[in-house]
Amino acid sequence: MAKPTRSAGNTQDSAQPPVTFNRTERALAFMVGGIIILGLLCFVAMIVVWLTAPGAAGSMPWPVVLAIPLYGFPIGMVLLFVLLGIVWTRRARENRASR
Repeated sequence: MAKPTRSAGNTQDSAQPPVTFNRTERALAFMVGGIIILGLLCFVAMIVVWLTAPGAAGSMPWPVVLAIPLYGFPIGMVLLFVLLGIVWTRRARENRASR
């Protein structure tokens, strides 16, 4: 498991405990964001191509650009659910340990 990193700052003065960021959670979050943003950009590009040059949609690289949202959005959703499961599991363990 990846080692958590502590937030910077004086933890004795703050009323709340320091926030920990897990490298795995951070990597999953960036992967989800990157896949979703790439899918949206490809989706917008395909709409622009269909509106401006409808005959160009069948030539390369447009079939690949069309395939990115078709596969990227489901993969992004699965990774998002994995990230939520990891975060909820970690928080449940922290709550159990603090009691």
